[in-house]
Amino acid sequence: MQLTFHGHACVSVALPDGGGTLVIDPGTFSDTTAALSGATVVLITHDHADHLDAEAVLRHLGSMTDAHVWGPRSAIDDLLSGGAPTERVHEVAPGDVLEIAGTQVTVGGGAHAEIHPDVPRLAMNVTYHVKTPGRGIYHPGDSYTAPEALPDDGLDVLLVPVSGPWVKLAEAIDFTRAVPAAVVVPIHDAPLSEVGHTLTARWLDTARLGGKYTYTRLSAGQSLTI
Repeated sequence: MQLTFHGHACVSVALPDGGGTLVIDPGTFSDTTAALSGATVVLITHDHADHLDAEAVLRHLGSMTDAHVWGPRSAIDDLLSGGAPTERVHEVAPGDVLEIAGTQVTVGGGAHAEIHPDVPRLAMNVTYHVKTPGRGIYHPGDSYTAPEALPDDGLDVLLVPVSGPWVKLAEAIDFTRAVPAAVVVPIHDAPLSEVGHTLTARWLDTARLGGKYTYTRLSAGQSLTI
């Protein structure tokens, strides 16, 4: 399995046996052109623009007629209001299990992380546990909600949000410690400077936390073979 980072919260996964490419959260802070190129499966965690560039996804649906999108109701409504074909956009909710091109996707979560008690939360933020035979990747969207069930040997890749108005480093550390994974990849990082990345890596790296994972920062366009 190959995972590619496309900036901020967007990653793509090359599906096995020629199943195409799966993309999660192609938002406005990401390289959506590269991320969506050839993508047959698009997963959206919630409708914030940095996770859903609706114009880019609509163009993709128009140019690639076998592409489908899954997401919570608010994200699907955004696409439908822009003219997305109803038969190729699909609503998901926590607890759903999708079988797509030989890949199982378990939908979890439900709540966006709190920014502030006076700021209303989104109606829905879902998480995605993407499982191909023998491999697993987890994207939490804008949350630190852990997956409900994991294989005995944990995940191959845990994607950890590291910056944003709702992010607390202590919660990122607890999330990283709580979810066993071979590799931890920081995401949701567009607001960070290089100094911020360096400081974050010091706190999340195994040298400080004593975990068994490898902390691996990817640059936009860089891939990781699992």
